[in-house]
Amino acid sequence: MKKAVLIIHGFVGSLYDNEYLMNYLELDKKFDVFAKTLPGHHETFSYQKVDFHEWIKYVEGIVEDLIFYGYKEIYLIGHSMGGVLAGYVASKYKEIKKVVFLNAAFNYLNFKQNKVDILKNKDYKDYLEVLDRVFHTSIPFFLEFIKLVKEYHDCLTNVTVDSLVLQSDIDQVVPLENGIKIYDNLKSYNKYLTYLTNERHAIFEGNQENLERKKEIAEYIRLFLRGGNKWKKIYKEKI
Repeated sequence: MKKAVLIIHGFVGSLYDNEYLMNYLELDKKFDVFAKTLPGHHETFSYQKVDFHEWIKYVEGIVEDLIFYGYKEIYLIGHSMGGVLAGYVASKYKEIKKVVFLNAAFNYLNFKQNKVDILKNKDYKDYLEVLDRVFHTSIPFFLEFIKLVKEYHDCLTNVTVDSLVLQSDIDQVVPLENGIKIYDNLKSYNKYLTYLTNERHAIFEGNQENLERKKEIAEYIRLFLRGGNKWKKIYKEKI
């Protein structure tokens, strides 16, 4: 039977944030790829009424459904807040065999990088888009994100499955040292840390932009999920 790959999006995002990655992995006949939009992240839902425990229960429900339908190997890919959710869930189910932490938001609000962007007069349109998303939510909704990270910040010490930590080096949301902190806290025997050079927080947004770079990172993730000697040969500290 194929392996199930579950992609979990970040705060104020949706399943479409990682649509390119989802479509790319679906080309691999070894995988069945799944992605859902978390509660409260659809425009028709009320941000006021979401509790962070609902996010946990929702992801747990998806994993339990996959197990019910016979998947004995499940791989998680968590972007930003989704990385926190993936970390917790990975410590709970024996069927979860691998996790990819993609700019996982165990630490957030990268004021250092924001200052560099401003001083260098960069085009930080993507940074403004992230802020725009956050400011269009309610304060109670944002507080649920804070509660989630606080509650499960230490869950990595219970993660023992194979793990790949991907950290963008100019991420405007989470600081660079976030990657090494995640790596150090993981208890996995097989764990890898790779820095994504000249990349921001949202790697796979915009299907028609930087397609070659998206393909390179998606292929790197695919090979990690595939595993084996080929992965060990191509692993790099930065790409």
